[in-house]
Amino acid sequence: MLIIPAIDLKQGKVVRLWKGDFQKATVYADDALKVARRWKEEGAERIHIVDLDGAKTGTPANLGIAQEIAKMGMVVQFGGGIRDKEIFKKAITAGIPYLILASGIRNRDFFDWAVENYLERIIVSIDVFQQRVYLQGWQRKSELDIGEVSKFLKEARIKRVIWTNIERDGTLEGIDIAALRGVLEAIGLPLIIAGGVSSLEDIKKLKGLNCPNLEGLIIGRALYEGRFDLKEAIKIANSKSQIPNHK
Repeated sequence: MLIIPAIDLKQGKVVRLWKGDFQKATVYADDALKVARRWKEEGAERIHIVDLDGAKTGTPANLGIAQEIAKMGMVVQFGGGIRDKEIFKKAITAGIPYLILASGIRNRDFFDWAVENYLERIIVSIDVFQQRVYLQGWQRKSELDIGEVSKFLKEARIKRVIWTNIERDGTLEGIDIAALRGVLEAIGLPLIIAGGVSSLEDIKKLKGLNCPNLEGLIIGRALYEGRFDLKEAIKIANSKSQIPNHK
């Protein structure tokens, strides 16, 4: 299981939102490149970068920062405002290995084009609050539910998915393990989880699910507030020892 540090960018600064609320952003650093170097030195293989400005407006504003982080040799998954062919191609040219589509899946001409030409480089992000899918940087509730999205993803041959629990994102309340067990089974695709990580115990519980399609875990606020060390988290995630299944 990959441990993936999050770098959320708002006006070039590293921030974390509370439950997706743009009015409740905590600034943790002014220099995103310095933060990325730290996570690389501590063993991160991949960085999760979200352009919050782009997610809100539909036009990425921090792609240049993501490009510089990719140049460090980091595997970058980047999202926020990637909703048309021009922006997608610009991100590909910038050397970003994985592009995250969320609201972009609503533009079927664009989405079908991206799937046809760049399927291996697409990660679809599903952001959920009270069983409903949210779009546009979590600002707009959609009519989609989890079952409909799952069917859509499988029909589109999507390779991997990011699943974010908005209700817990940035709250340090811990991962909702019971809900995730059902999500992992329902989606049935390689899944990267985000939302609510508060301690190393959360990572142990995820390992205890022994779920083959659990590919990674995105961690943000818990790392920035020093709840645990990234090296420790990676060690647990990579452990070969059996961890009891938590009910």
